Amino acid sequence: MPKLNIFPASLLFDPDLTVAKYRGYHKSIYARLIAALGITLFLLFVSSATSNAQELKPEGKFSADSIKLGEEIQYTLTFKYPVGFEVVFPGEADPYAPFELADKQFFPTRSDSVNSFDSVIYTLTTFEIDPVQVLTLPVYVVEEGDSTAIYANPDSVYFQDIIKELPDTIVLKRDTAFRQVSLAFNYPYLLIGIGAFLLIVILVFVFFGKRIKKEWQLHRIRKAYRNFQEEFYNQLQKIKTNPDTKMSEHALALWKGYMENLQGQPYTKMTTKEIIKLPTAESVGQDLRAIDRNIYGRQNNGKIIRNFEQLQDYSDEQYHKKLEEIKSS
Repeated sequence: MPKLNIFPASLLFDPDLTVAKYRGYHKSIYARLIAALGITLFLLFVSSATSNAQELKPEGKFSADSIKLGEEIQYTLTFKYPVGFEVVFPGEADPYAPFELADKQFFPTRSDSVNSFDSVIYTLTTFEIDPVQVLTLPVYVVEEGDSTAIYANPDSVYFQDIIKELPDTIVLKRDTAFRQVSLAFNYPYLLIGIGAFLLIVILVFVFFGKRIKKEWQLHRIRKAYRNFQEEFYNQLQKIKTNPDTKMSEHALALWKGYMENLQGQPYTKMTTKEIIKLPTAESVGQDLRAIDRNIYGRQNNGKIIRNFEQLQDYSDEQYHKKLEEIKSS
């Protein structure tokens, strides 16, 4: 702000002081005051605009610092902005990776003469096993048909393992007591018998090995399929009568065990995301995700039986493909 000398003392002792000269000096003082006031107001406006621009930052925070597989957690996203702005919060179509959106709750806008305040609570769940899982969501500011995404600062949660790591080595107990055993075999005759048996086996394998192997494979696959169909059907009947996550988990384990024996892939050790990456398993991706949500997230959309029936249809298809593959080999 300019420094003003409103009325210097030397003017009082000016022998040439006149009324006109005094009035001119008086007007000059007013001009300086008005200029200084204008500069001050301009600086205050610039400072206020800069402050408002710096405050346009959403805030996002989790309700807890850790999460388990399939467990729900709440994430609160808030945004304070000048009155008159049009803002849009993330919806169902937006990505929430590594989380999945389970629910959202919007709150009415609160405004005063200067600012507006919006907030949304998102209910999320995760089926990832990363030790630290980070999320940052944007708020979209819409202006003249275009939108600008302003991201909140990242917030993270720690993943809690349900199954602890097993030890690398297991200490076994052993019986060191010596026990005398009498010899009851005649070794020469035993060796002759073993030799004759091995010769017969070799001859049979040479002449009929491929056919025997094929018939044995077909028999084993058919038997495993019948057992699976019976057990899986009984488990689905139990789920229909009394829906329970434990029963759903057991049914999924039956299906994975059967598919592992049929295709030779480690289904029982694979996650849903890994299974659907297999060349033939993409068609059951949605059903596996729905079953995971039912088991781990305790979400039941009333169609869980249909999801399991889709898995059964998929296993039937793969079973017949395997039969044709063995027969044509």
